[in-house]
Amino acid sequence: MKNLNRRRYIINKKILFNILLLFIITIIITTVYFEKKIISKLIKNTIQSFSQNFEYQYATFNINGLEKVEKNYIEKKLKKYLKTSIFLLPLDEISNSIKENNWIKKIKLSTNYKDTLFINIEEYKPLGIYNFNNKLFFFDVNGKIIDNYDNSKKFDELFIEFKGQSSNLEAKGLIDILNNLQFQKKYKIKNAELIKKRRWDILLNNETLLMLSEDHPRNSLENFLKIINNLSETDLHNIKSFDLRNIKKTLLIKND
Repeated sequence: MKNLNRRRYIINKKILFNILLLFIITIIITTVYFEKKIISKLIKNTIQSFSQNFEYQYATFNINGLEKVEKNYIEKKLKKYLKTSIFLLPLDEISNSIKENNWIKKIKLSTNYKDTLFINIEEYKPLGIYNFNNKLFFFDVNGKIIDNYDNSKKFDELFIEFKGQSSNLEAKGLIDILNNLQFQKKYKIKNAELIKKRRWDILLNNETLLMLSEDHPRNSLENFLKIINNLSETDLHNIKSFDLRNIKKTLLIKND
């Protein structure tokens, strides 16, 4: 019976020792943590004071690469950092904040270690407009959706509206063909529709439809350009569509 009590006493003593050790370790970690915070805060306050006295504070920014993003968007993001020490600007935090804009692909920040923040921005380049569920979106060369299309905004570029499932992913091939043929210098395109993920229908601004070949869309457009040279204005007005799917034979469908 005495041996049993002694064993219990030894066990309890070990438990108490472990609890005490854990408590001491916790106190040490907590103390170091708060000391680091205090030291860090002291250093920041010293740097901020030095910067304020000798005018090493963020006051302005210089930006390159803006096209679709408006400058006042950047100004609003940076407003809260005014008069912050130029050495304490949280560049990663600023970068992440600015990149919330859908148009911004890449951003690089630097300072002159005096009062200016330099911002270099690379924006996504829109290739066309994607019509999905009756909503319009800008997309880039890889088919990535960039942002909503707002037709109240004025852009210098002329974008084709693409319709049909996955048409944004296949658009570059068609645009390359159109550019090589300088097609849009002669004819304005209202939209291009990808039919069953296989081939294109192009609707011109005058409502004339061009039905292209699945395997040879370039040949189809070349045939159209050849045929159109031999038609009068009256003939053109009477044609509803050009069936160019067979590159050896074109069908002209007249208006009713």
